[in-house]
Order: sequence, then C-alpha cells, then structure tokens
Amino acid sequence: MKTKMKSSRLIISGRSLLTQEQQATETSVYIEDGKITRVSSGRDPGADLTTEGFIAPGYIDLQLNGAFGYDFTNDGTSVAEVSTRLPMTGVTAFMPTIITSPRESYQQRLREIAAAAIEATGAHVLGVHLEGPFLSPQRKGAHNPDYLRPIDLEEIQGWVDTSIVRIVTLAPELDGALEAIRLLHKAGIVVSIGHSNATFAQAMNAIEAGAGWGTHLFNAMSPFQHREPGVTGALLVSSIPFGLIVDGVHSHPAAVKIAYRVKGPNAIALITDAIEAMGMQPGQYMLGDRHIFVSEDRVQLDDGTLAGSILRMDVAARNMLAFTGCSLAEAVSMASTTPACLLGLNKKGRLDPGCDADLIILDTDLRVTHTFVSGKLVYEK
Repeated sequence: MKTKMKSSRLIISGRSLLTQEQQATETSVYIEDGKITRVSSGRDPGADLTTEGFIAPGYIDLQLNGAFGYDFTNDGTSVAEVSTRLPMTGVTAFMPTIITSPRESYQQRLREIAAAAIEATGAHVLGVHLEGPFLSPQRKGAHNPDYLRPIDLEEIQGWVDTSIVRIVTLAPELDGALEAIRLLHKAGIVVSIGHSNATFAQAMNAIEAGAGWGTHLFNAMSPFQHREPGVTGALLVSSIPFGLIVDGVHSHPAAVKIAYRVKGPNAIALITDAIEAMGMQPGQYMLGDRHIFVSEDRVQLDDGTLAGSILRMDVAARNMLAFTGCSLAEAVSMASTTPACLLGLNKKGRLDPGCDADLIILDTDLRVTHTFVSGKLVYEK
C-alpha cells in the first residue's frame, strides 16, 4: 500500500466496491473539500493512497446503544467520545439508541446527544433512535418492564419537536399505535416495528399506516408460524426493510440466509445493537439501569435473556458474507447503502460524484485499514 496524504484534495486508487454494479473494479476516487468529485476507472499513478484491497462506502449503524465503556441511555454526552473510536470498525455514521427509560429522562438525553453531535469529530451522528418505551410487555427483551407505558401522543409530539429523533421503535398492536405511526411518519421520522407481539394483520396495518422498518428481525417479535406468520412473516413478505444482527447468536446463520434469500441486500440493514461492552473485556456492564453480563460472544441478563450485543459492524459484514454467500459488494451495501436509503441520505452509502467522502479501505479479508469521514483520515490501522 502506498500512502502520501497531505491535503484536503485526495486521490485514492484500488478496487472499488461499486454497490450498484455489484462487483469490484479498478477505480480511482477523487476527493475535495469532503466530497467525492470524480470516480474514474483504472488506477491513477499519482494517487495519494493506493491499495490492493477495496474502496467502499463507510458503514452506517442504525442501532447502537453504546460502545467502548459508554452507555447512551445513561449518558448522552458520551456520543462524542464514541464517535471518535467507531471508525476503527468502519463506521462513518451512526444512530445513538436510547432504550426504554422513565419519561422525565428523555428530553435531557436528547439535548445531550444534540450537543455532543456538534462536538463529534469521528463518525457522523445522524440523530437518535428511540427503542421504546411503547413496546409489548410480552416481547420486552431486556427492556425494564417498569418503564413500559401506553402510547402517549403528547410525549411523541415532544420528540418530534426536538428535530433530532430519526427512528422510533414501537409495538403496533398497542392502543393508539396507528395514530402514533401516522404522526411520526408525517414528521419524517422512521417508525420501526419491534418488541412486538402483533399478529400478521396488525403488523401489515402498521406498514400501511407508515411504518417503514423492522427492528432486529427474528428477535423480540411474534415468530413466523404457518397459520399465523406474525411480525416476522409480515417483515419478510412486505416491501419494507429491516435490521439484522448478524453475530451468530441472535439468529442462526441459516435464518440469516433465509432472510437474505427472501428479501435481498436492498432490504437488509446490518446493525450491531451493541452495548457499552463492545470493544471491552468480558464482565459486568450496564444497559440503561439494568445489570448485564458479557461473555466472549454474547450479552445477557442474569436470567439468560439476550441484552444487545458486542458485535462490530466490520464483523457483521464479514459474517453476512460467510453466512449467506452474498457478494462482497452486497455485504458492504447492507452495511452502508441500505441504511442510508432508509433515512433518505442520498449523499451517503455510495461512491458517486457529489456524495460525502465517507469511505473505508478494506484489505482482502474485509478488515478495515483506513477510514475517511468527510474526506478526512480518522483511522489508520
């Protein structure tokens, strides 16, 4: 690998994973002032960085509860610190996620994250994902049942008014859920079906009302059965995309392969659902106000309930490739292009002129060697 980066004008040459073409091609990417200005075939002999690996759009994580010893539900200011360290995992943009909490805590956390987003110097903060508190008690997962509550449109309007909430996960079978979905959808906020015991019909009604995503397919939702397909069936047959935790723990590799074969890369957004223990040693940690126990491969409450993950996005992309046999470009697309499209971010998740220069360099084993955010090198292995 040849490197000679000194200015805001950069030329990077290598094999580009052009997600629209679904193949790797010899490419040079030209960057100026944080934007991609030109993409041409072949390698430029004057490139600032030349790699034998791959050039790809940066990864986008839509569900991250925390990492590196920080939990966003407890401390929104920690978003800035986490943003500086995520690029080592290939993440160039992410969605801090707050799990079910007391009502009085939400506005403070949203203010903290909004302020921290301005200070963040690594991965971009795209807004906030609120996972709860309007969830099914039967499918609560690791969420504290004491904080689950009925749909409250006044509270939801307060989230809308902050302008930082971008995704809300809720259970569509709750009273008032369809009205809440319409309110959020009209405000441009993505409504995600999750932690739900809804029937197939209830889930499809939510999609018709404007729900546009599914939170961690297979997990914390009514399962597929041949006479009642449940939320799982609705997400698999509908046109909306869903998030998928590909760590080999939350879903068996065969289930991941089924989801890929049914929906394809344009409808699957890889997520980590990682907690503060991501990037840390096994031990005891916190998720909100709940004690969780972390082993080498999983996160659990003391009763064995899964409580998020310690998955990294670069590992998720490699796992997707191994579990499904998808192409390299498809694995990258599910970690970058699909999540960008879900949020309507037409300047991210692609290597096209005019797009943000949020990109990563991967070696031939799909391990991150360099990460650029707005054309600035923020990580080098």
